[in-house]
Amino acid sequence: MKHIKLIKDPIHDRNADDAKDKTVEQLYDGTFRRLVEVRLRNNAVLARHHADVPITVYCISGKGVFAAGSELDEFQELRPGTLLTLEAGIEHEVVADPEVHILVTKFKAN
Repeated sequence: MKHIKLIKDPIHDRNADDAKDKTVEQLYDGTFRRLVEVRLRNNAVLARHHADVPITVYCISGKGVFAAGSELDEFQELRPGTLLTLEAGIEHEVVADPEVHILVTKFKAN
């Protein structure tokens, strides 16, 4: 039985979409979690939305702002190493300043 699953190898996973202002790529969809990579460039916005499950957001590189709440009035600066969590159903959006690269984990119920 294999215990380690390689999800992404940066040397081999050069993405042709690198020039797009917004890319959202599902990296993994397992039994208990889903991993999604988001890249925003040129001050792009991942528009207001919500997740039906709790999430974590980890900033890999760049800078941006994560806004949450019904009026998007709660803010958290995103910079490399920022890790935040958000409960299910909370409206949120991400704005690049000028670019940000994040990893979102969506947790699934059994």
